[in-house]
Amino acid sequence: MEQVGGETAARGTETRLVRIEREMNDHGAMTVRVVETGELRTVVACATPDLRARLASTAAGAEFPLRLAPSPGRGNSWVALGR
Repeated sequence: MEQVGGETAARGTETRLVRIEREMNDHGAMTVRVVETGELRTVVACATPDLRARLASTAAGAEFPLRLAPSPGRGNSWVALGR
């Protein structure tokens, strides 16, 4: 399992093609849509500062593969692990 902010990321890590629906806000959260299923996911954290910067500079509508894991202890939210 991968470490995110000192915590172990939950099981269920997957790479999915996503489209940015809402760009990253001031709190580091963004909304992405899984292209294949239409499911909306709220990304609330990033594994590294570099990944956070890359995602923060990406415009709404952009599509790319993103490795995600359920956020530990945060309900239905996700952590970006890689792009």
